[in-house]
Amino acid sequence: MSRRTFTRHFLESTGMTFVSWRQQVCLLEATARLSHGVSITDVAFELGFSSASAFTALFRRNLGDTPARYLAKSKAAALF
Repeated sequence: MSRRTFTRHFLESTGMTFVSWRQQVCLLEATARLSHGVSITDVAFELGFSSASAFTALFRRNLGDTPARYLAKSKAAALF
């Protein structure tokens, strides 16, 4: 299967591009690792980002906050 065919079928099947899907999977895994106490820098490099700032930028763009703030809000919400 060609790359173009794969891309087209993936978009038709999931409603999102492969790149968008991959980013969502990375962010899901990142939030799990961060909630278990793994540092932002370690999570960034373990998930293949070139730097912690590149990871933080993607995180903020997709989830609306930095990883630290997002995690703090999640923990605060869990207390109530």
